[in-house]
Amino acid sequence: MPREREVPRAGRDAAWITRELRTGSRDALAEAYDRFAEAIVRDVRRRTGRDEAFALDCLQETMVRLAANPPSCSADEELGAWLRVVAIRVARSSLVAESRRVRRERAHAAERRRSSAADVAAGVRHAGEAEAELQRVLSRLDDDERELLRLRVVHGWSIPAIARWIASEPRRVESRVRRMLARLREGGRP
Repeated sequence: MPREREVPRAGRDAAWITRELRTGSRDALAEAYDRFAEAIVRDVRRRTGRDEAFALDCLQETMVRLAANPPSCSADEELGAWLRVVAIRVARSSLVAESRRVRRERAHAAERRRSSAADVAAGVRHAGEAEAELQRVLSRLDDDERELLRLRVVHGWSIPAIARWIASEPRRVESRVRRMLARLREGGRP
């Protein structure tokens, strides 16, 4: 990085700042920041009604634009006016982008709510149909088979526990449960 020339602070006017910014001078950018940052933040806050963090973000973007494409200015008032115009444009662009983002998020949330409500309604219809089908299939079982199914599936009992409960052999219980479940899988045919 080239060594910057030492210029007395009194000689660092707007013409010097803009001229030196074209050469990539960090000192010139620092000088512009020191001179105009407070006024820019105050102006952005006043015009937008937003907090200091928003104004500082706008200031940062303004300084980036100044460093990237400095204007030709001969007086501090001229450079200050240019910076205020750029800062307000940056603030407006940020507000518009934020407004668009909020609208998109709200539209997306509304769509999710509509979709969710439709899914719930479809789920309720499907659950009602499934419940009716289950009742139809279970009605084809006798009382002993329904009790076996309830103990095995609903309560999660093991085959040996069911066998002890109904005083039967575990392999007979397992065979009955397996045949009954196979019948139910086939659509409840007897």
